[in-house]
Amino acid sequence: MSGKILYNNPVSHAFLGLVLLALGGLLLLPLVRHAQHLENQMNLRMPPVPVSLIRSGDALGEQLSLFLLGGLNSLASEILILDATTAWMQRDWPRAERRWQMATTLNPHRPNYWINAARDMAVNAAAHSLHNKDLSPIDQVRLSRAYFDRGVRFLQQGIAHHPRSALLRMSLGDLYADLNRFPNFAAAAAAYHDAVRLGASPLYARQEFYNLCRIRGREQEAWQLGRSLFSSPAHRVPSLLCLLFVLQQKIDVPPAEKLSPSQLFGSKEKARRELARFRRNSLRFPTSGIPPFLSKPVH
Repeated sequence: MSGKILYNNPVSHAFLGLVLLALGGLLLLPLVRHAQHLENQMNLRMPPVPVSLIRSGDALGEQLSLFLLGGLNSLASEILILDATTAWMQRDWPRAERRWQMATTLNPHRPNYWINAARDMAVNAAAHSLHNKDLSPIDQVRLSRAYFDRGVRFLQQGIAHHPRSALLRMSLGDLYADLNRFPNFAAAAAAYHDAVRLGASPLYARQEFYNLCRIRGREQEAWQLGRSLFSSPAHRVPSLLCLLFVLQQKIDVPPAEKLSPSQLFGSKEKARRELARFRRNSLRFPTSGIPPFLSKPVH
């Protein structure tokens, strides 16, 4: 043995799926009956298959129609996702988008389908388009933004099917908060807020706080949330402490609620050390009030 790690080959999986699709007659009938039996037991009602999903000349779609007619939507979805993986390897993003659209339409009750579809569009396709030397700089940004928006729509459609899913809201917050793409801090804060409300870890409230801090005009709201989080030792990380210090310099905080550097950091020396480090942050966090504090002589 060579000692190399062997990874699953999506191309071979897709080929295997196509071989399975070719089996009909006696082999197909028991599978159809078994799938229908399982769906009845689980009280699942698969959506009707839109004719528009299968394009003329789409060989895979036409072969999958056998399974769709038999009600085997889940198996068809898995084969479509394998082909979406092949499309990703080939950087064929329009095909990947079509496959994900088909898979999520056939199987909308799987939150991970919506999440993976969104990631493939908003992260993979968007990043590749932004660095595609075959496009002009303007078209690079335009196409990257289009794929990012497509990924967001996948998650929004998933949320429409799963309004109680905290995981989908967290994923939406992650997309909007990504500084390397097209951040929308207000939308990110709202998504994280909803995720916590629906049962996500309370630590995600800190993500809501971070995004509120980046929005001019919402400092008071950010302060109130941050002050609440400060009451829990689990949230007392350096970034939150530094941002509370900054917010106190930007808004009118009642003296009874204001926290001194020693209260925030444990000592003035530690406050100076953490704030000096935070001042150089590249995360679009505000730093007002830090330079005057660091310029004061140490007593």
